Amino acid sequence: MAQVITVGETVDVKKSKQVPLSFTGTVEKLYANAALLTIDSFNKADKEVVDDLKNRTVVNYKDIKKDGQAVEPPAPEEPTGRNNRSSKTTKK
Repeated sequence: MAQVITVGETVDVKKSKQVPLSFTGTVEKLYANAALLTIDSFNKADKEVVDDLKNRTVVNYKDIKKDGQAVEPPAPEEPTGRNNRSSKTTKK
């Protein structure tokens, strides 16, 4: 079963076609299909790549592991646009 992640948690990412390096990072923000991660721990050989990324990158959930297990995207939130406001009636 996939793990649920939240902002502030530490996760692992392995190098792949989509990810240029392996690292351990902290979740900064969750999106529908990916998460913004701060790169905390990485191989010294990847320092130039990490510097180019400014120690942050967006990674698809399928490339993130928590405690060695896959993670799942967060549940979608309800929209909060103008169409969801209740109508007000005014007494005269």
